[in-house]
Amino acid sequence: MRPRHLLAAVAAGLVLLLAGCTGAPGPTTAALPAAADLLSRSAAAMKQVRTVGVDIQVDPALSTVPVRAATGSLTAAGDAVGSVTLAQGGTPVEFEFVVVGGKIYLKGPTGGFGPPIPVSLAAGFYDPTVVLDPQRGVARLLATATPGATEAKETVDGVDSYRVPATLAPDAVAALVPGVSGPVKGLLWIDAATSRLVKAELQVPAGPGSATGPATVQLHDYDAPVSVTAPA
Repeated sequence: MRPRHLLAAVAAGLVLLLAGCTGAPGPTTAALPAAADLLSRSAAAMKQVRTVGVDIQVDPALSTVPVRAATGSLTAAGDAVGSVTLAQGGTPVEFEFVVVGGKIYLKGPTGGFGPPIPVSLAAGFYDPTVVLDPQRGVARLLATATPGATEAKETVDGVDSYRVPATLAPDAVAALVPGVSGPVKGLLWIDAATSRLVKAELQVPAGPGSATGPATVQLHDYDAPVSVTAPA
């Protein structure tokens, strides 16, 4: 074999050997779906959701945000059941809530449920019915977000999801987490199969000129049966 041909054969062998050692290359950013398309499809998918479970966690350092934590099951019709922890005078206090027919029933740490009040009166603290509202809730949050480039495809809470960084409109965030002001940077995880939102990690301003703190919203149990009745 001529020297030139020998060198070419050796080089080809090295290429094959390295390929066998390193395995197939992983997905690149260029191969991922465009972030704007993901958010658009997710906003449309969220408008079709009938029920969902939601969990919210807020950094205690965010003094302008009254909610510390919330969990519950919600319906697109506006009914909801769950619990919310609110900061009252610097002390977290947990309340159970039931929302039926546009009225919310609250139960504090002691005693039973109080008389119902319009949900609109509780909106400044926490309104669970807004999550599936197509004009105010998650669908609007996604539709008004300014996305960066899709970063990765990964598994979140057992769901294959695309991770998208985005700048979120403060009023859209405040509808879900009252007390937010100013643009909010966040990471959104969107279900690769259904386009529904799986999780949002938000960096919320703690106040004018203050540092940011994390608030996390997780959505699960999509379209599972939810039955809500008013307390006796």
